[in-house]
Amino acid sequence: MNAAAPSPPRWWRVSMGVALTVLVSVACGVVLWASAAPVVDFVYIVLAGWALLFLGIAWLVLALIGLLRYRAYRASLIAPVLVLTTAALVVFSVPSWIGFQVSKGGLADAAAECRDSVEKVRIGVYEVSRIAHREEGCLFYTQGGLIDSVGVAYLPGGAPYLGRPRHDGEIGYSHLDGDWYRFVEAF
Repeated sequence: MNAAAPSPPRWWRVSMGVALTVLVSVACGVVLWASAAPVVDFVYIVLAGWALLFLGIAWLVLALIGLLRYRAYRASLIAPVLVLTTAALVVFSVPSWIGFQVSKGGLADAAAECRDSVEKVRIGVYEVSRIAHREEGCLFYTQGGLIDSVGVAYLPGGAPYLGRPRHDGEIGYSHLDGDWYRFVEAF
């Protein structure tokens, strides 16, 4: 006759079900927030990635203890589901799309008067560090690029160049929605 496995002790339930889940949720939240910008904010993604790596190691140890010693696995499924859901959302650009939709009205208002500015302002979810009036439209420089400048551009006549920038100082555009484009300005 098989003996029933003992129920997991309180320390395991708290560690796996509460502490680890909360920390993984925070790290996944940082990834989603950093992905809301037109171009992913590399620094935050790297920091959250390292946190998820260490949390993954802790999860693996706790999951093995729970599975082998207590035959408990349900609480062990929460963290991987959170990470996989976050990864799927980022791969399909859902945070970026939502970030743009939330910011679009404010960006349109600012683009209507488009004045050169180096004053940091928040427009929707974007922290805009500079606004540049150009002949073809208005550029909103945001946080995100590791070395290159990045942002969102309102170009009612279309982008002068679609694709990655080819030379230093050149801007490459990719279509976002309507007259809106993401841009990367090569360093």
